[in-house]
Amino acid sequence: MIPDLGIPHIAFHLPQHIDDVRSWGKRTQQNIATVLNLERAGMRYYRSANGQTAIGLAASAIQRLLLASGIAPREVDCLVYVHTLQGSVAPPPQSLPGVLCDRFGFTNAEAFSFAQQHCASALAALRVIRALFIARPHMKRVLLAGADVMPLTSERLMQAEGILGDGAFAAFIERDAPVNRLLAVTTHASGLGWRGVLANEESRLAAQNFLTARSLIRQTVQQARFTLDDIQRILPHHLDLPAWHRLLDSLQVPQDRLFSENFARIGHVTVSDAFINLAQCHGLVPGRPLLLFARGVGGFSAAALLVR
Repeated sequence: MIPDLGIPHIAFHLPQHIDDVRSWGKRTQQNIATVLNLERAGMRYYRSANGQTAIGLAASAIQRLLLASGIAPREVDCLVYVHTLQGSVAPPPQSLPGVLCDRFGFTNAEAFSFAQQHCASALAALRVIRALFIARPHMKRVLLAGADVMPLTSERLMQAEGILGDGAFAAFIERDAPVNRLLAVTTHASGLGWRGVLANEESRLAAQNFLTARSLIRQTVQQARFTLDDIQRILPHHLDLPAWHRLLDSLQVPQDRLFSENFARIGHVTVSDAFINLAQCHGLVPGRPLLLFARGVGGFSAAALLVR
């Protein structure tokens, strides 16, 4: 039997240093077309860790989560850490999830990391966490945390879609939680984008990403026995805002249901976009579903349907 899970508490941490796309373009000697394409994609600003580490960002997000929720460390049954960049984990024989458990006193928690689906890993991890709850009936609470820091400023470019920013999130996934109940999670992996941002196949991959997102959103909504008309908000990853507008038109979903405020204000924070948006999307109506979506380089996508 699939347990009733919810996400009652969410926190995030963004570095204080805010950079803008035009300054980044000058420093990294980008041509003006690249900068204009990024601005057309909705990008204006992004956060830079400016010397902070991924573990430092993750710890800040977890600290905020614990303070806001009032949950004691001994009440955490499991910690799942997600990331995209290889530099966002501690080198062997260290374990970044283990370091976090030691730092916060999660003495009862198992811990592991999950990164194989890149920026879609945070939502894809919900499937793994749901399986844990099914296999372990006594499990009550999982802490899902994610963080990334881009080591090279010049490598932040995601072709014409956006800029990789630094940041972290933390969320509690709980059995029988009354809010943000998890109704469905779907994932997709194609392998077509295996070369990632190194590939010069932007138009072909963009078309494939569009079709995949449309199919995955429909599949997720149908799996929960809702219709697209029922969705009150779509919380997207912060890449290629015009493509999101085209996607909603294709799905015949009103544009005002897209939570797009954080595209220009925050930018793309790798694995954290969906949960940052969930924490900041106010005015949600109880009892109505909302959809979270993420896409990672390499042909990975994930969607999750929640009900407020």
